Amino acid sequence: MLNLCEGTRSLEYGKRVHEFLRRSRFRGEVELNNRLIGMYGKCGNMNIARNVFDRMPERNMSSWHLMIIGYTENGAGDDALLVFQEMKKAGTRPESETFALVLAACAREEAVEEGLLHFESMKEYGIVPTMEHYMEVINILGNAGQLNEAEEFIESKPFQPEDDIWEALRNFVRIHEDMDLEDRAEELLACLNPSKAIANKLPTPPRKRGEE
Repeated sequence: MLNLCEGTRSLEYGKRVHEFLRRSRFRGEVELNNRLIGMYGKCGNMNIARNVFDRMPERNMSSWHLMIIGYTENGAGDDALLVFQEMKKAGTRPESETFALVLAACAREEAVEEGLLHFESMKEYGIVPTMEHYMEVINILGNAGQLNEAEEFIESKPFQPEDDIWEALRNFVRIHEDMDLEDRAEELLACLNPSKAIANKLPTPPRKRGEE
């Protein structure tokens, strides 16, 4: 039933299911409450999702992650970051996936300084950044228009950047209309994946009459 509510975004139907579960002997089940949080998040009602979360007698990592995801996807990245701080205060140790979600929240809010601090703090937990984490940092810098910093970040990676990284940068420089950096990103992308560079290359604007 909860899957149906998520799929149709039927908030009223979801509330009826929630009320039924609240009165049942399953009301304290962690996974059922997690499903409710996910449903309310997808329906855009984070107030009720938060209410469910606060009333849970027990939580697991998914509970925290669903709250972070819900706030981020509903345009409340700041609230997602507050949940992360709350999670750490509660003694729950962040995982690799946690940091990917936190960085996504920072990208949503264009919180560059905070995002980079979270990225660096992964070392404190013995977590090695993956491609997903690097991509989220590119999203943070790209959304904020810090394109040169994004390029420097890519070049500082401890391994060879993949074509997805340069493609992401190329897309951001197009948005912010940095032609020089776009050409450089396009050239590097062509070296790594010529077919992708050619397939995604923007057509050259036609010349105006008299410019021939």
